[in-house]
Amino acid sequence: MKRNKCYIYTRVSTVAQTEGFSLEAQQERLKEFANYKNLEIAGEYCDAGKSGKSIVGRPSFLQMLNDISSEKDRISYVLVFKLSRFGRNAADILKSLQLLEDYEVDLICVEDAIDSSTPGGKLTLTILSAVAEIERENINVQFMAGKLQKIMNGGWPGGPAPYGYRSVNKELVIEPDEAEIVKLIYERYVSEDGSLNGVAIWLNNNGYSRISKGQRRPFTYDFVVTVLDNPIYHGKLMYNRRTNLNGMKKNSRKVVEVEGIHEAIITDDLWQQVREKRKACSVLNERVDESDRISLLSGLIRCPACGKGLIASKNKRLNKNKGGYYKKLRYYSCRHYRKSAGRTCGFKHTYNQEKVDSAVYEVISNLANHPEFGEALADAAGGADSVEAYEKQMKEIRKELYHQEHEKNRLGSELDNLDVLSEDYDMDYESIQERLDGIYDRMEELEISLKNIRKKHKDAQEGIRSIDNIRVILQNFGRFYDRMDCEERRELYRQFIERIEVYPEEQPDGKILKSIHFRFPVRYGATDTIETWAHAEDEPDERITFVLDCSNVQVTMAEAKATYAEIKAYVLQHTGLKVSTLYIAQIKRKYGIDVGEAYNKPAEQKNRVPICPVAKELAIMDALKAFRMLTEDTEYKEADAG
Repeated sequence: MKRNKCYIYTRVSTVAQTEGFSLEAQQERLKEFANYKNLEIAGEYCDAGKSGKSIVGRPSFLQMLNDISSEKDRISYVLVFKLSRFGRNAADILKSLQLLEDYEVDLICVEDAIDSSTPGGKLTLTILSAVAEIERENINVQFMAGKLQKIMNGGWPGGPAPYGYRSVNKELVIEPDEAEIVKLIYERYVSEDGSLNGVAIWLNNNGYSRISKGQRRPFTYDFVVTVLDNPIYHGKLMYNRRTNLNGMKKNSRKVVEVEGIHEAIITDDLWQQVREKRKACSVLNERVDESDRISLLSGLIRCPACGKGLIASKNKRLNKNKGGYYKKLRYYSCRHYRKSAGRTCGFKHTYNQEKVDSAVYEVISNLANHPEFGEALADAAGGADSVEAYEKQMKEIRKELYHQEHEKNRLGSELDNLDVLSEDYDMDYESIQERLDGIYDRMEELEISLKNIRKKHKDAQEGIRSIDNIRVILQNFGRFYDRMDCEERRELYRQFIERIEVYPEEQPDGKILKSIHFRFPVRYGATDTIETWAHAEDEPDERITFVLDCSNVQVTMAEAKATYAEIKAYVLQHTGLKVSTLYIAQIKRKYGIDVGEAYNKPAEQKNRVPICPVAKELAIMDALKAFRMLTEDTEYKEADAG
């Protein structure tokens, strides 16, 4: 148990001495206060002639913090003459105060009457927190302003150099081999038979490849588009040109275009030819049918062979007998099987889009009733001790942050004290700098963790549980889903589905879905709705993950939907009866099952259409129930008297 012990800290600079705050005067006043409060002085720390703008360079102050963190004397208070003696940098003050709080040590500023254990003292520190936050925001604004200024001057603002260039001394320099390929892409595209897919296929077929992240990769449709649409290749630089969510949400910030100081790879004339052709092709490729239709699960469904996201495709075959087209077949397939993607995957199986979409919808509609999902939500909600647990986590993170800060300062001093004339100077400098980089990375990770836990802690204190909102949303999923357009549904799925795994081939029971990996967004301190999921712009504070093994779930109605051949085989196996496609179609129509349009029906109707006998109708009904195309309580309907 802590006794009433304290440390006293004094600091004076040359300027402060003329203001009547001499070390002797500070020490005398602090000792009088300690005596008045019956506090035992366990240590005295003094920085003479040291600036208060940063704790770096104040060895006694740093030593005091180290002694507190090691609980050397198990003190309860730190006494300072005025808060300005503790420090003048708001961020440093708050960081040091947080360390004191984690070790249950209170700060008392005698002349300022600030006591961190009192409500008034805490209010003062809260104001200081706001000041520190403003300082951090100003730093960020200044950084972005500097980046924009460099672009306005035509210079490269930093980051990975685009294909065709290298960054040398923070300036773009042409990479000859890559630049030749860039020219090839432009020239082949503007040729008479040039196309985006055609350019990628031609490059791959003629032995060209590119290096990305240290690996040799084929040219793809997306890469060709990126090169053709990047104005940097004809000497321009653009700022804020990117859009969010693949162009679905446009960037509202002003786009800046300037003349770069780097050397262009292509001519202005060639650039304009490409722009004209891109514009003309985009008009030709606009959707003329089902313009509001968007493939819901593209990219979420993973290829069983290579693990990449499947993309949506469609097959529209010409009806040579009657003109026009047959019904469009939409499906998901692996893009890496295509030549335009360099064909790096051998998986050519396709999945019916309507069937997979319907199956996923049915699984999600029933997810709230799944026992394992209920347990996952209960675990995420936490118990009554969650507030205390979060406080403990924050305390431990702040302790580690302080130690990382102390090590950073120590290495910084070591770096400053290196002998520039030493033969080992470069090697020693690189070694220390590498360790410093590691510390900065670790501190960034800790700051992010601390930020997330703070939000969770606040949520736990206020009793706001986003988990309950998730449960309510899923229980009413169908009602919400029906009010959304295709684009909103697509974005909704992307907010809470990480990936969908499918079987390489359809299983005997018709099952396609193997597992669905969920990651439900949790935004602490705010109310989640299905609308916020579908239109979310900011990253959530946390995600609740859950993997549904679909082998433990009843086959969905969409997956169980059988073909005519499967229905015939089922009837024959269970009753010994042979039924025709015509009879099956009659029964499906009779009981309200959509059979689609018959594209190959004869030009003239026959005078007499045979009617399915009752025995065969009952057998077909049993098959439809087995494949979940009819519910079990569907009863036989008598034929109309007419």
